[in-house]
Amino acid sequence: MNLVSWNLNGLEDENLDMRTEAAMFNILLGAPIEKAMQPNFKPNTPDIVVLQEVVSRTFHAHLKPHFQAAGFTLFPQAPGERSYFETIAVRHPILKSSYETFEYTQQGRGLSTLSIEGLTLLTAHLESEKAGASMRLDQAKNILQIMNNHKGAIIFAGDTNLRESEWESLEANNVKDAWETTGSNKKYKTTWQKHPYKARYDRVWHQGITIKQFETIGQEKVALIEQTPSDHFGIRVNF
Repeated sequence: MNLVSWNLNGLEDENLDMRTEAAMFNILLGAPIEKAMQPNFKPNTPDIVVLQEVVSRTFHAHLKPHFQAAGFTLFPQAPGERSYFETIAVRHPILKSSYETFEYTQQGRGLSTLSIEGLTLLTAHLESEKAGASMRLDQAKNILQIMNNHKGAIIFAGDTNLRESEWESLEANNVKDAWETTGSNKKYKTTWQKHPYKARYDRVWHQGITIKQFETIGQEKVALIEQTPSDHFGIRVNF
């Protein structure tokens, strides 16, 4: 099975529709549309997709029609009261799903949980910016505690906004970081880039399951607008 996680930068309005459409091709085909149109191309459609910074506009215009056409089930099924939110798409029957706002947040962040047969999925967009450090760490600790207490296979994938020093300060115990467990390939270390800054904000954590491959996606610019689909790169893992 494979999973894609991506912060789609829905809060940036510039070229939002073209960027999101390009991201959907990257996600559902496994490549930009230009490569997907080449002879003998074989799609690499994921089984699970978790997205952050989804807004109502992109949900209705891009995510919902593409995912439903590809046979995915969405959680949530429609935007709620939040101006931007997380979305989970799976090609498996959903056994249970929930969303809960974090106890400590000034930016309305929370944890989405979804269970399919044999696997529990978590995604979140943790508190942003330097001022959110203490809340971000509290949110990360909460997720790690849930994962450590869970019996069975569990994966968290999302935009943690964690700085390296913050991640190193956390006690992960049985929870592993997928980039680290697959060899810490420097080619895939950066997941957010804004010249001259680079960071590994987007992470996949796992417990009770083995991650076999880790890579980043979405580095190619969309031809008509000379922008990448997001200021974040997506993550694809095989497990």
